[in-house]
Amino acid sequence: MNELKGETITISKLFSEDFFFRVPEYQRPFSWEDENFEDLVADLTDADRAQEYFLGTIVLQRKDQNNNYDIVDGQQRLTAISILLACIRDRLKNEKLKEDVHGKLLQSENLLDDVPEKTRLEVKDRKIYSELVIEKNGTLADKKEKGLPEPEWRYVRAINIFKEQINKLDEDNLASLARFVSQKCVLIYLSTSTFDDAFRLFTIVNDRGKQLRRIDILKSVNIDPTVVKSDAVRTRIAQQWEEMEKDVGEDVFENIFHLIRLILVKEKPQGDLLKEFEERIFKKNILSKGEKFIDTITDYVNLYKSIFDDRDIDFDSDIISNKYKSLMFIMNSEFKASEWKSCILFFAKKFNCTFLYDFLLKIEKVYLSQWVKGMRKDERFAEYSGILKTIEDNNSPDVIIKSITYDSKEILNACENNNFYGAGYAKYFLLRLELLASEHDAPVDYSAKSIEHVLPQTPKKGSDWEGWNNLDEIDEYVNTVGNLVLLSKGKNSSAKNYNFDVKKDKYLNPRVTSYPRSVLVLGEKEWGKDVIEKRNCDVKETILNAL
Repeated sequence: MNELKGETITISKLFSEDFFFRVPEYQRPFSWEDENFEDLVADLTDADRAQEYFLGTIVLQRKDQNNNYDIVDGQQRLTAISILLACIRDRLKNEKLKEDVHGKLLQSENLLDDVPEKTRLEVKDRKIYSELVIEKNGTLADKKEKGLPEPEWRYVRAINIFKEQINKLDEDNLASLARFVSQKCVLIYLSTSTFDDAFRLFTIVNDRGKQLRRIDILKSVNIDPTVVKSDAVRTRIAQQWEEMEKDVGEDVFENIFHLIRLILVKEKPQGDLLKEFEERIFKKNILSKGEKFIDTITDYVNLYKSIFDDRDIDFDSDIISNKYKSLMFIMNSEFKASEWKSCILFFAKKFNCTFLYDFLLKIEKVYLSQWVKGMRKDERFAEYSGILKTIEDNNSPDVIIKSITYDSKEILNACENNNFYGAGYAKYFLLRLELLASEHDAPVDYSAKSIEHVLPQTPKKGSDWEGWNNLDEIDEYVNTVGNLVLLSKGKNSSAKNYNFDVKKDKYLNPRVTSYPRSVLVLGEKEWGKDVIEKRNCDVKETILNAL
């Protein structure tokens, strides 16, 4: 490989006159999501300022001898760090420190060394980046996300999320954060002078991540000859590891390590997965390296498969078994975060799945309460850590289940949301209502194709809808839960404004939907405000009884 270079480097060095970065045209746009921004700023503001913080690996192609580099991998991370630095700069009051931070983003002209004034990072979205990041006080502008095209709104979104956190810091803490980011935040950078070689590095780092995945490094340290003396044992557990990964899939396998880490540490992570196991698990003798570690992973992988994938758990009755399988299917499908699974795994392992369905019902409500409140990741970690500690400290499953609390009022308020249709949790609630209306004579895997308004959002003049509703008032209830049903098969979107009788026949008869609550709509002869409001009340009562 031609002129390969690699080293661990601080932001101070990386954002200096030794490096100027460009996002090449073949790269995708800036595409980080809220959770990426939230995790970055939360991790940095909460980190131990005396310790180094690892920000990941970037791959660069050196373009010339003037320190110009194309970013082959890592542009999302470098862009986000630049935005964060701009937010810190604009909030600082110390003018010298403010200017030093600004120098990370815009290199000042240096006549002595022939260094021109130059933007440190040249992104594809130059106009919005220059306006918000390069311009001093750019992040202070009251710019709205709404109406901005993709990906410009993401820059504004990042700024708003970063500002929400750093605005909580006083000047001293903000200055400390700035120094920490510059001096203690490190990356691994790999660079070469040709695109082919740089792309090969990118492939090594990203295609299956074999070279740099943290779990593969964990594997190597746990089958090291100094840890496992026997060649035969090393071969056996290495094969055991590979079979587990193949069995559940790479993504699930890696996620199980994060779940196990939370079970063992019972606190939010303070570093990457490798560091968590090395520093907070192995060094503290919570779990020993070698066969014990591999056996623990194996136990949890097998348990994960039984609980979440196969849903093959022995219960006292077929009804409970069917309820469990149906509920687990929609939780697994619709719950985006996965920390709740740590609690399920730990409880099931400790009590051999006894009372698992009752425990699952409580964890479901905990998750829903967090979801409707928009709880941040670190707050979720705190709640689940508390539950894990309770499981560890008690030998009675009944005591543990009774001790779990959640905000039932927030869940009920979510059901009364006038724009329930637009809420991210709408589909899950509607699926859950269908389960509550089911007979449970067999497990059902509800996977809705779409959410349908019974009363259309824009009904036609002169239609039956107008006869049953004041069309000037329907905005108050057209998007409420009582007017929404799930379709289990595809729908013809051009038919959404049909009259009620036609719509029932085309959308809601059993040929199109298998959902019992949706089929109930067939029993209504008219569909107006009174019917919808009654269904809203019924939903609240149903959810209340299920809490």
